[in-house]
Amino acid sequence: MALAITPDQILKRVEASLSSLVRLAGDHEGLMPSMIDLDGQDMLIEAPPAIPGQRDGDRSFRGSNLVHDEATLATLYGLARARGRTDFAAAADRYLERFATHCAPTPTGLFPWGEHAFWDLDADNIGDSGRHRDPTREHNAIHDHLRATPFWLWEKLHEFNPDCVQAFADGLHFHWTEGEPAEYIRHATIQTRQLHPRSTRSCDFPRHGGFFICDWAFAYRTGGRPQTLDEIEKMLDYWWPKRDDKGLLQIESRTPEDNDRFHDVNAPAQTLSLAISLLEAAPQLESGEPALAQKMRTRAATYLDAFFAAPHDIDAGVYAILSRRSTNELYQAMPIWGSVYGVWPASYVALTALLGYRHTADERLLTWARSVGEQYAAEPIPDDVRVPAMDAGLGLGLLADLYELTGEAVWQEAGLGLADRLVEIYFQGVLPSGASGIDWYESQMGPGFLLHGLARVALLSQDRETCPLGADYTAR
Repeated sequence: MALAITPDQILKRVEASLSSLVRLAGDHEGLMPSMIDLDGQDMLIEAPPAIPGQRDGDRSFRGSNLVHDEATLATLYGLARARGRTDFAAAADRYLERFATHCAPTPTGLFPWGEHAFWDLDADNIGDSGRHRDPTREHNAIHDHLRATPFWLWEKLHEFNPDCVQAFADGLHFHWTEGEPAEYIRHATIQTRQLHPRSTRSCDFPRHGGFFICDWAFAYRTGGRPQTLDEIEKMLDYWWPKRDDKGLLQIESRTPEDNDRFHDVNAPAQTLSLAISLLEAAPQLESGEPALAQKMRTRAATYLDAFFAAPHDIDAGVYAILSRRSTNELYQAMPIWGSVYGVWPASYVALTALLGYRHTADERLLTWARSVGEQYAAEPIPDDVRVPAMDAGLGLGLLADLYELTGEAVWQEAGLGLADRLVEIYFQGVLPSGASGIDWYESQMGPGFLLHGLARVALLSQDRETCPLGADYTAR
């Protein structure tokens, strides 16, 4: 296979990007800015217009967002081990120590990160993404997880400030809403200690319940508070009676009938996400609460069966992200390239499936992920779509993980081939562009996943047996 770029050249490209981000972080007490020019010189003075499918209320203009930067930090640690870059590990530590000690302490304990909040680097305080969309809005930053928090990150935050971990776990209580029966919402106010008022929709989303369970499981393992265990058990039982006859869960548990987007809509991908979060959380509880850990695994198995009962057609390359509850007909399929808000790329879910495979050895999960991997190996990025760097990075991450798990050379070749094309598309400067065809870096679009995917493909090609950079499964 003749390639224009070698694994070592890929790693040098990634190292150059990371070095630029580390240098910029040095100007901000270790935190990485979100929107940067491609030469890696400084934060953007003005925010460019959102690309199609991106919402202004999700961006972190003139700020830093730890959830956006998680994959970048993981790559720093991985290359520190692989390439002897101790400066990379020191930079990642400085970022996380600054966040844990300076940004994390809030009135509720909830962190300024995720989908709607960030750390404002100009004002040195909590940033509210909603005010970028509507400057007249009253400052009221909202917590939303956006993606799963990996346990390695919790370990680091606990190392630098154990109090912030327990405070965050306690703060998750504010995602429960006022009234009966018990109901939660994926949003919570960061600066106001209050249960969220209920609206016409629950907006709970199964995946977020799984994220909270993982957070609480780590906090319980390290802190042992009975209240934390109570929260885990309450959330575990929240979705269980809300299954349909196939075991699938709706995108949200309560929606008015006249809402065509959410009413009567199952979420197979979110059902899978919850299952995998239960499998991830169970080992955290194994030693102290073995019966609860087993209960998690048993329910996860039911949710896994439900995922495969959804109307996927892997032979035709059709992967259901949403389906009709009443008929089990396809409602929306995942794209390969060109995800938009609320519609994940297929690689997002295929990587989740591979994490499930690592926990269960369920061949259905590997088969499903293989089918998606074949699409990423074969389907070129469209020229007329602004493809977020997340799609590119997770596509690489999927091919890399398939190679690590199977040892099949076809996945190594596909990964290197895709990396070759992506470097040409996304690297018009030192930093990767946030999406194909644009001229700025933006963390919200997922360039951290692209840096991580490139590094992982290259490192696995050099040594599959002892790759020092693990897969990133936070996008689930």
